[in-house]
Amino acid sequence: MDMQQIKHFITAARCLNFTKAADQLFVTQPALSRQINSIEKELNIQLFIRVGHELKLTPAAKVLYEEFSLLYAHYENSIDRANTVQHGVTGKLSVGVLDGMRMDDIFPNLLQQFCAEYPEVEIDLRYLNLNDLVSGLYAGTLDVLFTLLFEVEGRRYIEYKIIAESRDHIAVHITNPLAKKDFVTLGELENETFIMLKSGVSESSQSLILEGFRQYGFRPNVLYSPSLFTSALLVQSGLGITMFDSRSIFRTMPGIHFLDTDQVSNPSLVAAWHHDNTNPAFLIFKKSL
Repeated sequence: MDMQQIKHFITAARCLNFTKAADQLFVTQPALSRQINSIEKELNIQLFIRVGHELKLTPAAKVLYEEFSLLYAHYENSIDRANTVQHGVTGKLSVGVLDGMRMDDIFPNLLQQFCAEYPEVEIDLRYLNLNDLVSGLYAGTLDVLFTLLFEVEGRRYIEYKIIAESRDHIAVHITNPLAKKDFVTLGELENETFIMLKSGVSESSQSLILEGFRQYGFRPNVLYSPSLFTSALLVQSGLGITMFDSRSIFRTMPGIHFLDTDQVSNPSLVAAWHHDNTNPAFLIFKKSL
């Protein structure tokens, strides 16, 4: 078997449709079928079976798919690295991170390894608010950003990968009577001042939170904040409560207590990028995500 045959098998196994797989490989469907038959004869293993109108992998083929996928990924990565050594990769990688997001368990290894392999690439790292991060992708001033899932999900031309799961929490001052609880519904917050990001900072979070309160039939008394850091300081000062996700650095801030609550969104940490980004440094970095 050669790498082309392995690529053809991986694509067919992923699509489970020879016509679709052939289109992706830019070959004809009969040509792909011949490749699969050749692999089956060489390995003496049946790769695909038909169950009704569906094409499925045999148990043996599932093992090959997993192993060959790793092998082919390593093959492509080796070629990329060899080309990098031969031609060199320079330029700049612009990375945006949501302010207040804990990244100490992700960035050290990720960035250190990239910088070690591509020392000629300049890393431009910025902490920004939710709206500015997304705007940076569309404007082309950011190559990749690390933000909350609900901010990029469903947006045109933006692709993403979930890096770490997270959930919503209500943040209160430790002297607030709610701090004695482990869980609080949004319906129990009617008499609280809720600190919310301004529209120019994040339309998505504001609309999601207000919709959560509408489910309980009321709109909270709102104190608007220009940033997540300001929101945390206002909570720390006892001037109101707010909603943060599990990975927020404010979870360990003195005077603030996190409560479990109703989930109004999916605030999991994602890496996101524009579909049309052709920056060579970014294309290499994306493979390490």
